[in-house]
Amino acid sequence: MNHESIRTIGIKDESRKNSYLVYVNQVDGLKVILNRNFDEWSNFDSWESISVQQWIFSRALEVFRGKKIDIKCDCCEHNDLIPNDFESIKKEKCFGKKSSYIIKKVLDEIVLAQARRESDGTYSA
Repeated sequence: MNHESIRTIGIKDESRKNSYLVYVNQVDGLKVILNRNFDEWSNFDSWESISVQQWIFSRALEVFRGKKIDIKCDCCEHNDLIPNDFESIKKEKCFGKKSSYIIKKVLDEIVLAQARRESDGTYSA
């Protein structure tokens, strides 16, 4: 996966031709979760909505399998930045950027799990 696999775009931005476009506002319950304080929404395993977890996990799997995704938020006119550091995401208000962050976080876990399986045949650490 390269750093351009996940991109957040605003209302007036166009999606890349070779990417899968997803809309934050079409995922029931996602904004409710992402509107909580950082400690709550960044803990993916504690989310009470299985359907929202599945949506995030599915996007992470798509990226893992080589697809590019563009996440369209409805809170920004233009948006093409993904915060890469922990401190800036804590202060972020954009639902698209928060979605990108949590997808990347889940993707990192998928990559780690694969590496563990390949190194010794098990998932345990």
